[in-house]
Amino acid sequence: MTKKIVACVGGGQLAQMLGQAGEKLGIVVRSSGAKDSCAFSDCEPFTNDLNQEDNFKSFIEDIDVFTFESEHEGLDWAEKMQDNSINVFPPANFVKIAGDRFLEKSHLKDLEIPTAPFELIDASISSAELQNLLEEIISSKSLSPHGIVVKTRHGGYDGKGQWVLKVGEETNFKKIASEIYPAISSPGCIVEGLVDFALECSVIAARSTTGEFASWPLSHNEHRDSILRFSYSPILEINNLEELEIQAKNIARALCEQNDYVGTIAVECFVTNNGLVVNEIAPRVHNSGHWTIEGSITSQFEQHLRAITGMKLGSTQCPGFSAMINLVGVDVDKESFENKEGIYLHWYGKEVRDNRKVGHITIVGSTVEELGERTKTAMNLAEL
Repeated sequence: MTKKIVACVGGGQLAQMLGQAGEKLGIVVRSSGAKDSCAFSDCEPFTNDLNQEDNFKSFIEDIDVFTFESEHEGLDWAEKMQDNSINVFPPANFVKIAGDRFLEKSHLKDLEIPTAPFELIDASISSAELQNLLEEIISSKSLSPHGIVVKTRHGGYDGKGQWVLKVGEETNFKKIASEIYPAISSPGCIVEGLVDFALECSVIAARSTTGEFASWPLSHNEHRDSILRFSYSPILEINNLEELEIQAKNIARALCEQNDYVGTIAVECFVTNNGLVVNEIAPRVHNSGHWTIEGSITSQFEQHLRAITGMKLGSTQCPGFSAMINLVGVDVDKESFENKEGIYLHWYGKEVRDNRKVGHITIVGSTVEELGERTKTAMNLAEL
């Protein structure tokens, strides 16, 4: 039986884990990236320059579907894939929206999905005008009584390309404006009002080529220095969880159905007194869903491959309690994790650098107490 081939541009850990999931399904993931890409441990490597026509033809040979490891890579090739009669999932038009914070927020607003108030910063603004604008928004509290965050429209993740200014804090607006100004015209910026929230969460969902839809329970996400450090599911410390689960599922379903979305999608949200407020959308598998690898019958990675290749979606049932710890800029003793019940080390094989995600640990338990004890053990093993 000929294996199906799914191709993507990008050789990071998300492609790596798609490759791992593909082995179970008889699917090969072909990854285009640099020669030292960590994805190549589990994907079919492709290192030739796609800008050369012969290389591009080799890359697309026999592939069934083109997908995205990141909303910031691969989009330039999507139209060319379609020109060669290759299915592109999720749809490139939506990936473009999700990769542009202004288009993303505008789309959410059009669908009447709650999001932070926002404004586009005019690309022709001068540095002095930008300084005045920031001062005026903070003093008038027009977007939020708490402050604002300026974000680049394109790129930027794990806190990069973001500047937070809070009401009541001493701020050197001239200095901040000078830092932001180079990004105003390229890639462009928006300003959002800060949201008063109790906690951050995300919903991971998937939609297939036949319109079948499935989602996992909400996960609670904890960040430090704007980088995700810890996720767990189900959420335990909020009283109206059932209402929030319904709202989250409806938001994800609306985004999928309105955009004929196919694949796994992540929607990051703030939990507020008025329900969920959407922060960002990721048109792909997502860091906050890594716990599904051991915590669910079907992982987000397997589900993505099922969805985009026309298979029936798998069960999103979660038998117990799950958590995930991101390993950021730290090395660990890999052997110490061997044969530890309910604790699973996923090491990406990347060079360890400051603020770089180099692996994660997933923990599962049949009770909250068991999950807590195993999480403490995992933290000690990783010396965190």
